[in-house]
Amino acid sequence: MELKFKFLGRSCWFIEVDKKFKIASNPSFNEKKGDKINIVGSTDEALKNIKLWLITECSPNNFDEEGAKVIEDDAKIIARKECGQFLRDKKNANIYFLDWFKKRELEIKGYRLIVEVIPTYRGGGFLSNPILGKANGYLLTIVDREGKAKRIYITGDTIYQENIIKTLIYYPINILIANIGHIKNSYFTGEKTMDLVMLNSFIRTLNPEEVITIFSKGESSRKELKKYIELIEIGEEKDI
Repeated sequence: MELKFKFLGRSCWFIEVDKKFKIASNPSFNEKKGDKINIVGSTDEALKNIKLWLITECSPNNFDEEGAKVIEDDAKIIARKECGQFLRDKKNANIYFLDWFKKRELEIKGYRLIVEVIPTYRGGGFLSNPILGKANGYLLTIVDREGKAKRIYITGDTIYQENIIKTLIYYPINILIANIGHIKNSYFTGEKTMDLVMLNSFIRTLNPEEVITIFSKGESSRKELKKYIELIEIGEEKDI
């Protein structure tokens, strides 16, 4: 099975499967919110032939009304129910709102796709809720016509947490797509997402064959982080 990954900016990317169709995550294109996406326009070739969208959460850096507009009518969509506010016009799409631990099996162009929702957890300051159940991670299994399978774990925005590992530990993970986050410097309300120590914990416990690390914050932060880890660049393609 030939898989090609391309990072489009923010937390948006796609995987092309055997040059037949694409699976993508988190269309977020409104430049008035969050960081500038600095990628493709709504008519760009990169956004065509995407047959499955995996949306981790309804937030400016992950999914918005402009992102909803680029989803083609025949695409299948898996998201949390909070994302429904931007999907009301998708009359012909197959939309599945899934919560933690739910599973959906789909068929696209002769390939069997199994999508299981993996919990996400966030740590924060004194007044923050350490478990914010409003985001999804995904375990995506792609099975081709010959029965060959690739298993991909998409972390979403999460910290390392033992409950995630308990869900995944019995699966051989071929590809880990990890969102590296940040810390907002507030003791009371600061939100913490995945750092390098947590990423290494994921790698050590899950032992994936391939790791793709996404970081979509400011350029100065990116430059600092690249001293310690390889980051995929906006527009970069990678065979996986």
